[in-house]
Amino acid sequence: MQQELTPKQQTVELIKQANHILLVTGKNPNNDQLSAMVALELILKRAGKQVSAIVTSELPKVAKILDTHTISRDLTGIRDFVVRLDTTNVEVDKLRYEVNDNNIEIIVSPFSGNFTSQDASFDYGAYKFDLVIVLGVSQIARIDSILEQNPTIFDGLHLVNIDCHRSNEQYGSVNFVDAGASSVCEMLVGIIESVAQGMIDYHVATALLAGIMGATQGFTNQNTSAKSLTIAAQMMSGGAKQQDIVNTLFAGQSNTANTESNRADRNNAKTELKSHQSKNIRKDEPKAQETIAQKLAKQGIELTEEGVVDARTGKVLEEEVLDDDLDKINDGDEQSSKKFKNPQADQSHQETSRANTHQQASKGSKKNR
Repeated sequence: MQQELTPKQQTVELIKQANHILLVTGKNPNNDQLSAMVALELILKRAGKQVSAIVTSELPKVAKILDTHTISRDLTGIRDFVVRLDTTNVEVDKLRYEVNDNNIEIIVSPFSGNFTSQDASFDYGAYKFDLVIVLGVSQIARIDSILEQNPTIFDGLHLVNIDCHRSNEQYGSVNFVDAGASSVCEMLVGIIESVAQGMIDYHVATALLAGIMGATQGFTNQNTSAKSLTIAAQMMSGGAKQQDIVNTLFAGQSNTANTESNRADRNNAKTELKSHQSKNIRKDEPKAQETIAQKLAKQGIELTEEGVVDARTGKVLEEEVLDDDLDKINDGDEQSSKKFKNPQADQSHQETSRANTHQQASKGSKKNR
């Protein structure tokens, strides 16, 4: 029993059997879609196929580094222009044509009878292609507007749908859809090797690498995979112009990133400076208080709720003693000129004075008696 072909194998077989292939992509194509079209068109022509590639909308910026002059903007040249003559009343003897300047003259020599202008009519023939390949489009409604302008263009033809979007509607007669691929260009590498092995030159390599880099944002987003990096390395080995791609696709983003980075560096520097200054302030603030406390402690003096106390004896110090000690502690200090009074000692001194006065008055009273 013959094994059923995979979508990729079916795609390769249809390409090999076709004579004239139409390549289309999405409306307003992205860098990956256009790069895939350019690469596949080059390869198919080298494989001896007639190829028509059409994009009717504006091209993305990757077009600046790709050869897009063979991409058509409409269906001109894809269909024959037909001149019809009604021979009901005429028997034709000879038919020839001549080219004079920009005119083609079709000359019909009748054997009998004659033609009138009413016998001539004009029309378009059938489309020349026998296979359609749609690149990177997940829905029919998103296919290039050429389909809207010519709704029957795909009728009766095999349509190969090559895409990497998970949401793809599977609208083709063959649907080669790989949601695990980074890009359509990545998917094309296998097809190209099967159709025209060894024909990837630097033109094709540059187009494929541009598509992969465009889809992965320069290998920075989640679409990037080991396979995409491996293929990218192969394309660079094949002569792909990687720097041209970077300068075309990411030059503006690089400048923006550098600006943001510089701004962040300046903000970080300011933050670090403020933090450093804050630390110095915090270190400097307690020095005066700590120095006084240390000096007092070294002299055996403590500050309590009861007043200024000698730490060794536990006694409340008199003002004179405290002043002497402070003069020693603050010798050469700004605070040496300030009087540090002990309110507890002062109160005790006043009470003692009142008691002595009272005793003396009492003695004097007794003597007088």
